[in-house]
Amino acid sequence: MNVLINASNLKVGGGVQVCDSVCRELYKYTSKHHFTVILPPVLEECAKAIEMLHGIHVVRYSRPLRMIQILTGRNAFLDGLVEQRGIEAVLTIFGPSVWIPKCRHLCGFALPHLVLSDSPFFKSLSWKENLKSRLRWSFIKRSFRKDSNVYYTENSYISLKLKKMFPKKEVYTVSNNYNQVFDRPEEWDHSVRLPDFEGFSLLTVCANYPHKNLSIIVPCIRILKSKYPGLKFRFILTIREEEYIPLTEEEREYLLFLGPVRINQCPGLYQQADAMFLPSLLECFSASYAEAMRMRKAIITTDLGFAHSLCRDAAEYYEATSASALADSIYKVATDRLYYDHLLSLGDQQLKEFDTYEERTRKLIEIMESYEK
Repeated sequence: MNVLINASNLKVGGGVQVCDSVCRELYKYTSKHHFTVILPPVLEECAKAIEMLHGIHVVRYSRPLRMIQILTGRNAFLDGLVEQRGIEAVLTIFGPSVWIPKCRHLCGFALPHLVLSDSPFFKSLSWKENLKSRLRWSFIKRSFRKDSNVYYTENSYISLKLKKMFPKKEVYTVSNNYNQVFDRPEEWDHSVRLPDFEGFSLLTVCANYPHKNLSIIVPCIRILKSKYPGLKFRFILTIREEEYIPLTEEEREYLLFLGPVRINQCPGLYQQADAMFLPSLLECFSASYAEAMRMRKAIITTDLGFAHSLCRDAAEYYEATSASALADSIYKVATDRLYYDHLLSLGDQQLKEFDTYEERTRKLIEIMESYEK
């Protein structure tokens, strides 16, 4: 079967890592299928790694977003590739693709804003921001509905929500996981060395999107200082300080800003941390959960449905918008060693529930193979 892997719409975020991981597994299936892989500039390293492999043809292309394409679902370049290369099935790593291929189309879904309308994130918006947000996501929902009849999500909880939204569509669950590099210590980059610290280090690997709710850290710092004065702690963020809210000199002492890091630098950072902290209010999946389990670090995260569906009992949960509850959770994990070790043990078991990177690619291929039957 001639398969087109479409990543032309990816620019930043977890989707880039998923695409990289999937593409590096395609060589295992070239005896049965031929792959045309469309990669944007952000995946140039991946393109170089796979373009010389038998059965894989790499095309470098970043999809422009023009109104005519949004309205019609047509893209002359992509339509031309489908015709020229006899494409029988398209896999868009994550949509919306803003393109309706003239063949079967499996599209990844990773937009929690569309299916988690009860998130406390929306309550934090002003009525104008809320209206603007809902109009925008309504438009994106329309695009998703047009683009494909078959979707996959990375979380069974999200699959149920998506199936409820699009009852006539096929929805599969193919979970995410940590990147392959976490299993290859020889590829780890240890160049990011944190200052020596005798205390509890909380690592957050994410960009500063509003729904990540990183601003909760500042009031949490104040509460930890007053309520638990004997606790030494620090927050480690992979953003630049200028991206964050203004800080006092005293608050700055508890925060370490690293700026963006590469995926092969992440294992070394986990080794230097005590816990992974994710205050997000909206997620379909976060690889941070699997990464923390793989590196055997405790998880502290929001008491929300998406988090419970991914971590089960292997995390310490706190009321999502309560800095006080967060402070209590941090203190509990930092000072109760038996509880900390119990979380690690549960994490070892929960990690087995995620599809491995090999299983993820195999499942995606099998879904597309089912089109031939």
